[in-house]
Amino acid sequence: MSPILLAPMLHRLGLTVLHALWEDALVGLAAWAGLVLLRRAEARLRYRWACLGLAAMVLAPALTYAALGSGEPVSGRMLSGLGLWAAPVTGGADPTRFRFETLLPWLALGWLLGAALMLLRLGGGLWWLDRRYLAQARPAPAGWEARFQVLARRMGLSRRVRLLASDRADSPLALGWLKPVVLVPASAFLALPPEALEAVLAHELAHLRRGDYLANLLQTLAEAFLFFHPAAWWLSRQIRETREHCCDDAAAALLGDPLPLAQGLATLAALRRSTPSDPDPALAAARGPLMQRINRLFKPQPAPIPSLRGLALLLAGATLLGATALASRQPPVPLSSTPLKLRFQPEPPPYPPEAKKQRIQGTVVVDLVVDDLGIPVRAHAVKGPQALRSTAVAYALGWRFEPGLRDGKPSTTRFRLTMPFRLGPAPGPVQDFDFRQIRVAHQPEPPAYPAEAKARRIQGTVVVSLVVGTDGVPESAEALEGPDELRPTAVAYAKGWRFEPAQVDGKPVKARFKLTMPFRLR
Repeated sequence: MSPILLAPMLHRLGLTVLHALWEDALVGLAAWAGLVLLRRAEARLRYRWACLGLAAMVLAPALTYAALGSGEPVSGRMLSGLGLWAAPVTGGADPTRFRFETLLPWLALGWLLGAALMLLRLGGGLWWLDRRYLAQARPAPAGWEARFQVLARRMGLSRRVRLLASDRADSPLALGWLKPVVLVPASAFLALPPEALEAVLAHELAHLRRGDYLANLLQTLAEAFLFFHPAAWWLSRQIRETREHCCDDAAAALLGDPLPLAQGLATLAALRRSTPSDPDPALAAARGPLMQRINRLFKPQPAPIPSLRGLALLLAGATLLGATALASRQPPVPLSSTPLKLRFQPEPPPYPPEAKKQRIQGTVVVDLVVDDLGIPVRAHAVKGPQALRSTAVAYALGWRFEPGLRDGKPSTTRFRLTMPFRLGPAPGPVQDFDFRQIRVAHQPEPPAYPAEAKARRIQGTVVVSLVVGTDGVPESAEALEGPDELRPTAVAYAKGWRFEPAQVDGKPVKARFKLTMPFRLR
C-alpha cells in the first residue's frame, strides 16, 4: 500500500466524512423542523435559522475531526538508535470479512478532490463575473445615478455604491463587499417604468446593506466542503430563497408600496425569457420562484412547508450509508502478550526539527492495529511528548508484520509500541574571533584558478565566514563577499584548513572568523 494511503490524517478524515453523513442528516432534519415552526414568522427570522443550520453542518464534522485524535503528517528528524518494543495481542476477526478501514483513505482523497474542484469552481465563477460583467460595464445614465445615490442613503448605506449599466447582464445584481456595485441591464432603463426600476434597485441595495455578498461567499464555501451531502444543498437552496424574501420586504417597506417591485420583477422575468441567459449570478434580482415572491408582497401568508419527501429519501440514503460503513468497521481489539514476527522495518525518520530545536526528548507509546495481512491500519499515540507523536505514528504505520493467528487463522492484531527519542549533547555556543587570534595548524596548497573565471579574466577578493569546531576542523563555510565565479573555490579551499582550537578561559570553544582570499591573474 502506498505510504500516502497509510497517513493517519487520511484515515481520520475518511472517518470524519462517514460520521458527517448521519450528523448532517440530523442537522438537516432539525433545520426542516425549525422552518416548519417558523413558517408564520418574518422572513429574516427564517433566514437566520437556515443560516444557523448550515453553519452547524460545517461545525459538526470539524468537531468530529478534532475529537478523533491526532493525525498530523510525518515531519522532523529522529536519531539513529531508535528503539522499539512491542507487546502484541490478537483478537478475533474473520479474514474474509470486508474491511472498510482500507477504503477510508480513498474516501478522504475523494473528498479532498471534490472540495478542491468546488473551490476551483468558486474561484472561476468570481473571475467570470468580473470579466463577463464588471469589465464591460459602463456608467448608468446621469439622471439615474443621482436618483440611485438618494435611494442608497434612504436604505441606510454609508459607503458609496456604484451604479453601472451592462449589455451582458439580464437582471440587476449586487456585486462586491468592500467596493459594492449594482449592475443593471442596459435594456432595463428603457423597459421598466421609473418607479418599478427604483423598487428593483432598492431590492439590490437591501442585499448590500445586509452584507449578502459576503454571506453568499461563505455559503458557497460551505457548499464546497459539504458537496457530498444532499441536506446541505437543500438547506442552501432554502437560504437563497429566503434571502430574496428578506430583500423584497426591505424594498417594499422603503418605498411604502409593493406594487412597483412586483411590476419590476414581472418585467425583468419577461426580459430574461426574451434574451439568451447566462447562469444566474448569486444576487440577481429575478432569482427564486417569481410568482410566490409577487404573491407574498400583496398577501402576507405563512411560508410553504419545505418538502420533506425528497429530502427524507436523500437523508435516509446518506444515513444508511454512513451507518453501514461505520458498522462494518472492526470492533476494538483487546491488548495481549502474544508475540508477533517482524517482516519489514523502515529506515528511522528524521528527528522533528522543532522538537530538536527545543531539545524535546522522551518516549512515545503508540497503539497500533495490524490487519490480518500484517499491514498497520490504525495508529494512535497514547503517551509521550506532543511534538514527537506524529513522527512516531507515521513511523509505526510503515512497519510490516507476519499476520497474527487465532485458532490457526489470520486475525487482527493490536500492538503497544514504545519508541524512545534521544538527542546528543547540545552544541556549544560559537564565539567570534579576529583571524589574527587564530593559530593555523595546516594550510593546504592553493587551489587551481577557476577555469571559467580565468577565461573571462575575473579577479577579486572573496571573504569567507568560517566556523571551526573545538577540534580545529572547519564545520561550515560561507562566502560573504566576492565574485560569484570565485566563491565555490574559496569555500572549498577554506574547508581544507586546520587550526589550533580557539580557547576562552582555557577551554576550547567553537570559533567563527573571516578568511580573506585574494584571486589575482598573472
